Amino acid sequence: MEIVFATSHVRRSRQAVPLAAACLAASLPMPERMAAALVDIFPDQSDAEALDAILAEKPHMVCFSVYTWNRQRTWALAWHIRNRSQQISLIAGGPEATADPQAFFRDAPFDGVVRGDGEAVFPALVEALNRGDDPVGLPGLIWGGVSGPSLDEEAPTLAPENLPSPWLSGVLPLTDGLLWEVSRGCPFACDYCFDSGGRTSVRHLPWTRLEEELELFARSGVSQIWVLDSTFNFPPRRGKELLRLILSRAPHIHFHLEGKAEFLDKEMIRLLSRIDCSVQLGLQSMHPKVLHTIGRGFDPEDFCTKTEILSAEGVIFGFDLIYGLPGDTLEGFRSSLDAALNLAPNHLDIFRLAVLPGTVLHRHRDKHGLIAQSDAPYEVIESATYSRTDLSASDLLASTTRLFYNTGRAVGFFLQLVEAAGYSSVGFIERFQQWLLTECRFDRDELLDVENWTSAQILSLQEDFIRYLFGGDDKGLQALALDLVNYHYNYAETLLGPEVLPAEPEEVRPFPLLDTPWRRHPDLRLVDFSFEIIDLLQIGNATLHEILLLLRPMGSTALFLRRGSEVACESLEDDFLSLLQGSNGKRTPHQILPDSKPAEMEQWVDFALAEGLLLPPQ
Repeated sequence: MEIVFATSHVRRSRQAVPLAAACLAASLPMPERMAAALVDIFPDQSDAEALDAILAEKPHMVCFSVYTWNRQRTWALAWHIRNRSQQISLIAGGPEATADPQAFFRDAPFDGVVRGDGEAVFPALVEALNRGDDPVGLPGLIWGGVSGPSLDEEAPTLAPENLPSPWLSGVLPLTDGLLWEVSRGCPFACDYCFDSGGRTSVRHLPWTRLEEELELFARSGVSQIWVLDSTFNFPPRRGKELLRLILSRAPHIHFHLEGKAEFLDKEMIRLLSRIDCSVQLGLQSMHPKVLHTIGRGFDPEDFCTKTEILSAEGVIFGFDLIYGLPGDTLEGFRSSLDAALNLAPNHLDIFRLAVLPGTVLHRHRDKHGLIAQSDAPYEVIESATYSRTDLSASDLLASTTRLFYNTGRAVGFFLQLVEAAGYSSVGFIERFQQWLLTECRFDRDELLDVENWTSAQILSLQEDFIRYLFGGDDKGLQALALDLVNYHYNYAETLLGPEVLPAEPEEVRPFPLLDTPWRRHPDLRLVDFSFEIIDLLQIGNATLHEILLLLRPMGSTALFLRRGSEVACESLEDDFLSLLQGSNGKRTPHQILPDSKPAEMEQWVDFALAEGLLLPPQ
């Protein structure tokens, strides 16, 4: 049987990995596994293109992993397939199918829905169809709208040691970035979340599998891994064991982890500081009463203490925030956002509350006066404490924060800028928002469309906003703020950009040092600053006004380059800067610096070649 596993992704990115589909494919016996195909579908593809990619595999069965972001498109593709062929079996699984299976028969042309984990039931389904048998009655499978003993029954869960690895089996190709499953389930029961599935239990994958997968990833040159564990550090002992495993097997890979601050301790934070990682903490709100309403405990003082230790140890961390929670208000969200910004996270993910079918919050929505969309993404429209107008204002505040803070690489300078401008953190964001709407005349929809903005566009707006705030006679403050913004932008872009490596010796050896028209490396950044950038960096986190008492604008040009995971920023002397700026593949060092001593020029060129700053002519 030819089987296609089709996955519609949110966007093209390193995280667009069809992991759920691959787990199902890996669960099949070898003949069916070899005949299975994974098809990725992206928003920039038309339905016709997606349909052609699916049907090109000549499938007997097409299986879809369905989530809030792809439900409508999945249904549309299912109808297109059904209109082309009545013989292709259409199967749905994933959170949307598990929570609302009957809709997949009522409003879409699916033959079967798998509820819960699919590895236990899917091979049995394929075997039954291969034999020509009716699969009705398989636990966790609803076939033709008819299930087994109960519509609430999910597929039986396999013991962790029996779950096949999509990586070790070779079903998923190894890429530069990937998703790594280390457990299933969640030990907590937050009312708004579907992760625990009402079980509040976790199945940890065995260490032997994790060790083998890590060794495979390290051998294959993987650079980034998103760890799929809703709370990697619970229980804390296992979290520490996972970090030690990473440290021993894959210390050079960057890991993205999700955890809870209350389970961090000094030992765990020290382990985090020793690996290349970032940690996303599920804050959601800074108000204990609001969090208690949705089944979460919270100690603000402990949270702040833990994040301060993370910061002191140099661990990259971010927060999740949700607005529209039961009992919360616009002012409550503003104060949560203000407190979160004051803790200087590297990143802020901010969401409007989704009232997901199958969750406790969905069942109790009337109790909280929640009115939400009936279809995906199920966002709250209003509640007893949060009006539609206030939710709309929160949408705009969240988007503006993401633009200035996340896309604008602002963590390194934000609090200094806020203090100099005399605003609260959230007040500064609101002032920026007002400026964009009134002075720059952007419309609301442009600001809400966060994904279409680039860091370079936001840098330009940040610079203009700084000139607007610190105009007039305060040119020193303006120049200093602009230097900080430019430094952090170029640092981040260099870190995320290509590595600068020297040319091979045999490429350079045939050319005379001073009579060759060398080329500056295309990924080398030369950035002008009003202040001496090295002095500015050495001062640290002093306020801008304090810095102005210590430094005077004297100008500098800095070189930025990446070597491995490190970014070098060096202030350049005038002659060496002229050499780099003039090396365009047409002029020789003699022509660029006619008055310099040959011995000095040879040293500069030799150094620049050894560091990869200059390359041979093309």
